Amino acid sequence: MSRRVLPISALGLVVALALTGCGAHDSTGQVSVRISDNASDHPYQVKVFLPSGALVEHQQLHPGDSADFAGVPLGEVTVRAGDLCPQHVRVTDDHVATVTLTTVGC
Repeated sequence: MSRRVLPISALGLVVALALTGCGAHDSTGQVSVRISDNASDHPYQVKVFLPSGALVEHQQLHPGDSADFAGVPLGEVTVRAGDLCPQHVRVTDDHVATVTLTTVGC
C-alpha cells in the first residue's frame, strides 16, 4: 500500500505546482513616473492607486526626477502627486507604462 502512495503523492504535487504557480505568469507590471520640470520647486509624494482607492506604491520625487514603480497590479491605476494633474494609465505585463505629472492639462 505504501508503494502506491508515494507515486500518487508525487503526481499530485506535480499537478498542483503546474496549476498554481510553478512557471505561472506574474500578474504585475511597472509604471515609470516623471515629475515635469514646470512643477513647483519642492518634493512631491507620488502615489499609485488602484480603482478601489487602495494605495499600491509611493515614493518622493523632485521636479525633473523620474522613478520606476515595480510590482503594480495589472489593469487601470491612477498616479497622483500633490497639486499636479492626476494621470490614469493601464498597466500591462508586456511594457512599462509611462506617466508625466504636470501642472497643466488637468
